[in-house]
Amino acid sequence: MKIALLNPPYPYKVVREGRCQHETAIWDSVYPPLALATLASFLREDHQLTLIDAIAEGLDLKAVLGRLREFRPDLVIASISTPTVDEDLRALKEVKEGTGSRTAVFGVHATYFAEDLIGEPYLDFVFLNDPEFAAIHIASGAPGPVPGAVYRHNGRVIRVPPPRDKALHFKVPAWDLVDLRRYKIPIKGKSYVLVSTARGCPFDCTFCVVPYYNGRKVRFREVEEVLEELRAVSRYVDQVFFYTDLFTFRKDYVLRLCQEMIRQGLRLEWICNSRVDTFDREMADLMKRSGCWMVSFGIESGNQGILDRCEKKITLDQSRRAVAVARQAGLISIGHFVLGFPGETRETLQHTLRFSREVNPDFVEFYIATPFPGSRLFETMKEELRPDWRNIRYDYDPYCYPFDLAKVRRRAYLGFYLRPAKMASFIRLFGLKKILGLSLSAVRFLYSFAVRK
Repeated sequence: MKIALLNPPYPYKVVREGRCQHETAIWDSVYPPLALATLASFLREDHQLTLIDAIAEGLDLKAVLGRLREFRPDLVIASISTPTVDEDLRALKEVKEGTGSRTAVFGVHATYFAEDLIGEPYLDFVFLNDPEFAAIHIASGAPGPVPGAVYRHNGRVIRVPPPRDKALHFKVPAWDLVDLRRYKIPIKGKSYVLVSTARGCPFDCTFCVVPYYNGRKVRFREVEEVLEELRAVSRYVDQVFFYTDLFTFRKDYVLRLCQEMIRQGLRLEWICNSRVDTFDREMADLMKRSGCWMVSFGIESGNQGILDRCEKKITLDQSRRAVAVARQAGLISIGHFVLGFPGETRETLQHTLRFSREVNPDFVEFYIATPFPGSRLFETMKEELRPDWRNIRYDYDPYCYPFDLAKVRRRAYLGFYLRPAKMASFIRLFGLKKILGLSLSAVRFLYSFAVRK
């Protein structure tokens, strides 16, 4: 079979990778397509593949259709996301009309709205949760129900749950099918890949889609399996982003992985995410020794009442402590904040803006709270949002606040980054030449508020 794996085109740079569904922010950086490269690793032995990342390659729909017509696929599997779904579906419709191939989509949005999407005549399959099982089954031509998919059969809509209790055989993602020069890790500007150590998160924050999409049971990969993948990717890059729903959830797992990376002499530099309450000095020091140079924290809000309301189950003091520990260990930190949670007021927003400057991670990202399908936040509002399911964005304000969240977000960025002390610290950390490059990305991002919103 000839199979095309597609990250569809979009007018702006966007990220479509698991829980992450957003336009690129201050670093203007897109993610290497881990889900597509993983699918490719399971399909390449028996099938002819092409992997098209229209976002990273800067391809419009016309160019994508040209590539697909030349390849003449039997099956096109595409990643879609909530903020881009309208454009994604338009692309799939034209792919169907232009190639006649069967089409399949996957992602959080696809999983949540599977029955709605399969009603579109240009879609043949909607994959649920982990896309590998359905893709392997369809490509094999095996008869019978397609595991982990919604599809039409004899005029009926069939839904087969994904086999969450079944483990896939390990394969290194097919990064050789991807032009990794197009993906640069923030700050360092070097090519990198994503490596997943587990899927799932036991926490249940109201705004997060992970419990719905990947489950609350954490499915860890064997440490040796991860190390084998790291050895393999080291042939291509020396930078890794441990793209895991919660990398630091199990301290013993992190310590063992770091110890083995040191023992085996893996000269990789890497970054990861963490909750502020699953991070301590012992872990930070060993992470640093094994090559970690940056860690990102979901701080979310500077108001304890808002944190409690969204069931983040952290305290402001834990955020203060985590950022301080990272700094003491010599790690760069990123703080992620969300503006506009239910119950937000002008006062609580000011708490968050002030807290971001008080905690003072090296970098910050500010997002606007959006009830994404799959989150509990969405469930509380889905009757109101249902007619608008094709158009839910990160800058969408469903709560009709008497203040402009996009303006608050812009003020938050400017207030954090345009402090003389912060600019001086950047020059000390990275040097003037690197700062000029980062500044250009930041200016482009802030300018986008004026031209896009």
